[in-house]
Amino acid sequence: MFCFLQRWKIDRALDEGDALAPRTEAHVARCADCRRHHEQQRAVVNRLEQSATMPVPEAPAFLRARVMSALRGEQSAPLPVRWGLAAWAPVAVVAAIAMVGILQNDSQPAPEPRPNPPVAEAPAELPAMPALNLQAALQQVQGKISAPYDRELQNLQSDLKSAGQYLGEIVGYKLASSE
Repeated sequence: MFCFLQRWKIDRALDEGDALAPRTEAHVARCADCRRHHEQQRAVVNRLEQSATMPVPEAPAFLRARVMSALRGEQSAPLPVRWGLAAWAPVAVVAAIAMVGILQNDSQPAPEPRPNPPVAEAPAELPAMPALNLQAALQQVQGKISAPYDRELQNLQSDLKSAGQYLGEIVGYKLASSE
């Protein structure tokens, strides 16, 4: 059911060189896929251990000298830059397209300007705007804006008085703010 967990446990045990946990061993005994996975992973570990004992071939002299000079901070001779046809071909194509665009003689005539559309004439006299009483308008706006806040403050004061009276009754004191 949870083979991916068991396989993770198998891999971890083999990587660390430990024996399988009893539950994992029991699962490997029951599950053919996990048993095959365990055998494959054990074979990989065995091959890696065997390859560790094999002699490592010597690096070529030119590579060894280059690595050692890089480690010492010496710069090796720069590689020559070779600009072949492949590098110059795109530049040549772009230059050719630009030249064709510049040198092309445009045989089309210039478009004729269109006449401006007729504009409606403005009316001679605009209708008169009604007179605005700014003082009265500001008072109305102030009343409409502040009215909900005034009601909320009154409700809060009432709630505080009620809470003060209740607490005073519980403690047995009469508070000054509850009057």
